[in-house]
Amino acid sequence: MPFLRPSDMKIPLAILITLGLLAACYVISALLWLDFFWILIPVTSLWAALDSKRIELHRYKLGISCRPVAMFCGCYLLWIVVFPWYLWARLKIKEGTAPLKTELLGNPGPIRRFFRRISPGAERVGEWSLIFLFSLQVAFLLFCIEESWRGKHVWEHYQQEAAAKGEILDWNALIPPPVLDSQNVFGVPMMSVWFVKQSSNNVVTEDLRKRLIYPGKAPQVLIAEVSVKSPDALLQTDTTNLILQLEDSGSHQKTSELFEDTIGISAFGAVGSDTLIVRLLNTNQIKPLHIIVEARGKVNARDLNEFLSGNSSGNGPLHVQMVGTNSFRVLTSFCPAADYLNWSDQFQSDFDVMRDALKRPYARMNGDYRYPPTVPLPNFVNVRIVSQTLAQRAQCYLLLGQPDKALAALTLLDELRRMLENPPTGKPMTMVSAMINIAVTGLYVDVIADGFRLHAWREPQLIVLQRQLEHIDLGPYVKEAFHEEEVGMLQTFQVAMANAVENKRVPNANVWQRIKNWRPAFGMWGFYYFNMVNIVRMDQMGIDTIDTAQNTISPEKAAASRRAIHTFDHAHPWQIYRLLALIAVPDFTRALQTFAYNQTRANQAQIVCALEHYRLAHGVYPEKLTELQPQFIDKLPHDLIGGQPLKYQRQANGQFWLYSVGWNEVDEGEDVSLFPYARGVWNWQ
Repeated sequence: MPFLRPSDMKIPLAILITLGLLAACYVISALLWLDFFWILIPVTSLWAALDSKRIELHRYKLGISCRPVAMFCGCYLLWIVVFPWYLWARLKIKEGTAPLKTELLGNPGPIRRFFRRISPGAERVGEWSLIFLFSLQVAFLLFCIEESWRGKHVWEHYQQEAAAKGEILDWNALIPPPVLDSQNVFGVPMMSVWFVKQSSNNVVTEDLRKRLIYPGKAPQVLIAEVSVKSPDALLQTDTTNLILQLEDSGSHQKTSELFEDTIGISAFGAVGSDTLIVRLLNTNQIKPLHIIVEARGKVNARDLNEFLSGNSSGNGPLHVQMVGTNSFRVLTSFCPAADYLNWSDQFQSDFDVMRDALKRPYARMNGDYRYPPTVPLPNFVNVRIVSQTLAQRAQCYLLLGQPDKALAALTLLDELRRMLENPPTGKPMTMVSAMINIAVTGLYVDVIADGFRLHAWREPQLIVLQRQLEHIDLGPYVKEAFHEEEVGMLQTFQVAMANAVENKRVPNANVWQRIKNWRPAFGMWGFYYFNMVNIVRMDQMGIDTIDTAQNTISPEKAAASRRAIHTFDHAHPWQIYRLLALIAVPDFTRALQTFAYNQTRANQAQIVCALEHYRLAHGVYPEKLTELQPQFIDKLPHDLIGGQPLKYQRQANGQFWLYSVGWNEVDEGEDVSLFPYARGVWNWQ
């Protein structure tokens, strides 16, 4: 095997010297907590520039032949490439194997003469280009230093303003204190297994979710045949059960009453979105209805499903199939109430464990709260399936005329909902936790409404339900969730800055720990600071839509917040200072609408309980809501939208109409919103 020649070792030697300098600089920086890279690069670049003049580098044809000033700029800009290249060129020159540019002279051909003429100009352009790029880099570094100072000053000033307003931007101040397991809901082992989301430190089972899936879904049954015709067409009414107009907002109520006459007493199941719960079931006795829908223009299955289901999403227990031109079939699935109760009775022991655990005063999941991404979260899947199971059990009891047992199931559902509020501190609440709480509240109120529709509630249950509804105040928890989402995002950015920018100084660390924990300095601090300010400003606009003191919400402020998010309506004009804010700050509009609707429904349900008390005592509903005070209700909840009293009318048929003006803040009378977020009022149905 032949020995390597000395000239073959120049490139590896140059690379080794470069890597050795980097390693030595890293170790020295870690031991002294000082970034020596800012010293290594300019010093070695200056040495290369001065040394290139001494060895007359520009006389040699090595691909790096330039004057000292250009050498300094090029080495500073691309140190990891240019410096080892210069070391290699220097070794070649010292050895005497570097070719001189004059060696190319002689009898050059036309091509060589051409390149020889343009070579000095090209070298000069290259040198000035390096000087220009170096100047840009220096200007950029000075800009970063200035912006880092300015950004930190702006952030500190904003923190002072927030502190003066009473806003807490310190994540550590929001962490709930530890509690004793004997006082903690999650101190019961099974509650942690069921309702704490799986993490690296907490392995949970999904067995509860699998066990609560009802296996007895019935096949679909035909309940109606629908024909769509023009209003000008000649209709055959001898075999038609109902004629509807597609534009008529009251058609849904007519179809609901007709379906109930055909199917029997039923309820829209809480567990399955395609199931009706019925008191009794004999599909052989169901005679399909014949319905005519008058409409101008073409109607598809989705349009008809939305029309019959009564909401703009088309979700519900009814399934519409097109069977021909303008001809449709309406099908649904059934679940007998007694069958569902018999199947779900096997979980009584699990419900008893939950009921006993929820009597404890605290609900704090054990985990690491120091860093927002490691905060333990509820197992939302299990919370949802348990809530749906309890709600459907309550519906079954209502259908079977057992309101006391329905109340017991609803009470457990309400206690499970309050567990998500982390009593008694109410924090930390993530926005997702708040939204699950809102969804469970909506489910709870829907079952109460089913009880009124079925005329199943009696006075003892009304008293308990009204007391439970009085304690539903989602506003402070939603606002706290938005606030903690904001502070958690700030904490996440600050930890990321500490990891990427600052050195982790471990007390009494040994040499290896210092080397391992050291990080090179970074100059884009201002980028983070300005984004943090914009995050707080954008989040605060959403938070300010909820006024917990007045117990109101402002759709106008919510719209302004949405416009600001979509148009970057902030003080600083550069998008780089809004980039992280754009990514981190969500559009709160849908969350605020859902909260407003479900809280309004809970307030309406509280008033309806008092109205039923009044009716039981006087035989009729009152003329005005103020007649309920103080005997039947201590304080009337006002409209969450605008803060005015909820609208109430006693109708000629002895019933009443109770509604909110809705999200558009316009009292549109009988223009009832079939979907919570559409245009129209929010009517108690």
